[in-house]
Amino acid sequence: MSKIIAERYELLELIGQGGMADVYLAKDIILNRTIAIKILRTSLAKDPIYVTRFQREASAAAALSHKNIVEIYDVGEDEDKYYIVMEYVPGRTLKELILKRGAVHVVEAIDIMKQVVSGIAKAHQLGIIHRDLKPQNILVTDSGVAKIADFGIASMQSLAQVTQTDVIMGSLHYLAPELARGEKATVQSDIYALGIVFYELLRGEVPFNGESPVNIALKHMQEDLPSLLEFNPSILQSVENIVIKATAKNLNDRYHNVTEMLEDLNTCMERPNEKKLEFVYDTETEPTIVLDSRSMFNSANTTNVASTTESIQDDKVKDEKGLKKLLTKFKNLDIKAKVAIIVGVIFVAGVTTFLVYANIRPDTNLMPDLEGKDKEQAIELLKEYNVTISDDIIEELSDEYEKGEIVKTDPKKGSTIKEGDVVKLTISKGKYIVVDDYLGMDVDKAEKALKKLGFKVIIEKEVSSKTKGTVIEQSIEKDEKVDPTDKDREITLTVSKGNYTVISDYLGMDVEKAKEVLNNLGFKVYIDEKQSEKPQGTVIEQSLQKGHKIDPDETDRTITLTVSKGLEIEIPNVVGMEINAAKSRLESKDFKVVLSKLSTDSLSDEEIERIEINRVMKQSPESFGTVNKKGETITLYYYDSKPDNSMND
Repeated sequence: MSKIIAERYELLELIGQGGMADVYLAKDIILNRTIAIKILRTSLAKDPIYVTRFQREASAAAALSHKNIVEIYDVGEDEDKYYIVMEYVPGRTLKELILKRGAVHVVEAIDIMKQVVSGIAKAHQLGIIHRDLKPQNILVTDSGVAKIADFGIASMQSLAQVTQTDVIMGSLHYLAPELARGEKATVQSDIYALGIVFYELLRGEVPFNGESPVNIALKHMQEDLPSLLEFNPSILQSVENIVIKATAKNLNDRYHNVTEMLEDLNTCMERPNEKKLEFVYDTETEPTIVLDSRSMFNSANTTNVASTTESIQDDKVKDEKGLKKLLTKFKNLDIKAKVAIIVGVIFVAGVTTFLVYANIRPDTNLMPDLEGKDKEQAIELLKEYNVTISDDIIEELSDEYEKGEIVKTDPKKGSTIKEGDVVKLTISKGKYIVVDDYLGMDVDKAEKALKKLGFKVIIEKEVSSKTKGTVIEQSIEKDEKVDPTDKDREITLTVSKGNYTVISDYLGMDVEKAKEVLNNLGFKVYIDEKQSEKPQGTVIEQSLQKGHKIDPDETDRTITLTVSKGLEIEIPNVVGMEINAAKSRLESKDFKVVLSKLSTDSLSDEEIERIEINRVMKQSPESFGTVNKKGETITLYYYDSKPDNSMND
């Protein structure tokens, strides 16, 4: 198939179909990249409700930019074809992954949920509620990156409602109890769906199945989820507790925002001894849900459910047993009777709509959700309720809401109010300052960031192996919350001033090499010379011994090296001394002595007459000279006797 949309997008193949639109793999021929394009079905393109809903998806998704949300590139209309151009995510849906593999390992399931919850946090931050979170709308790449898709039924605070009655559309297996009762979708209904998705990842199947949509909806409203630990005892209780809290039927027990859920996901594996969460619910029967007639007749179709804003309470149906009896009777009726009942339901819904349009109200209403709105918006929204907003406004810090936004109300959202009631507002005076991790950061950069947050920064220096100027401690720990209204907030940063300089052993080193090393360490080197047996120019002493530590702040660094200038040993004069005495004297001076006898053969009688027996006649080397090392050899020459003829004379 080859078709060009908007003279730019070439359709390649159909890769998905939804309730409103078809999704094609396509090519952006201008940017030469692969994309996915969603096109509203032709049969719905002339219906303004579906067109508006499709355009709302584009508005909701285009407002989002997050690594775990499918990116929207372009939206438009071409020859009555409404389209959304988006990032193509190669891989599979999370539902396909579960169907193929069954239960996912707990560590992988937590990683996927962290990504999904992070993406939904971004949507909620912008006032967008997804309302149809399910594994079919979560794409997973081969590298494990999860991306949320299909904001087709998302509600956005800044967008007008498609209809006067708030139509709930969503997959029944992930539908929060309050939505089944016809209440407005909130961030907490998204959290409920996230809890069911997490359960399905860990179990490999949804918690509730039934013969009909009614049965499934009743289970969500009245039954606890089957235990994950009975299915897999290796799952930590702290992990199951996230599912329990996310799917709590009472909104006060459920996570109030996805940030809380994300914090638990980040720490659950570090809490192995956590006790099981248990909530106690009111056993009063919930209001009857009104189902789309097509779902009522098809027990196999449990995918989508629709309900009007106002739930219709049948006085005869007081409990689940009564409802089941009523449904059994309904199924046994003939087609004409069933049609009559459906017409009756439509009539009641019409009357309800008429009352809304005619502004005919009973004397009680449900408190609207004002969280995240400012006081002026609250006043505007509460005008039609004829209630008074108290001047006694409470201000408190908030992790979720900006300064001036409503944190909570009294009465609480969803509770009954009537004309004349007084509503108290709690308004955010700003978000906490959450201290960052400055360890390892350059002190100048850390100080600049902290001063920007209004901190007085106190610097303390300490010897450390870390690079000089690196932050090694902070007095306020990472993630600790600080009141931004505290004018005297301060933080102490302990900064590395570098490590000690440790003196090495320079003995035996050439003096020039030792000087070079010490100069590079910032030392001024003084030299003394001394006679030594060591080679001339060799270090024989150092004023600072090996292992001595120098503080990095010490700038006046000096060291004295004593250097060998070699030896200068004078040769003693032993000429004329008795030979053995001369030998002893020289050996005491560490000389080696060689005795050499002289011959008298060439001497004249007169010369023979003058010689002295056993006395040093001469020495070599000669006396008073010098040698530069010990153990030099000196030869002593002497006569040990005179010829016999001379003696006879």
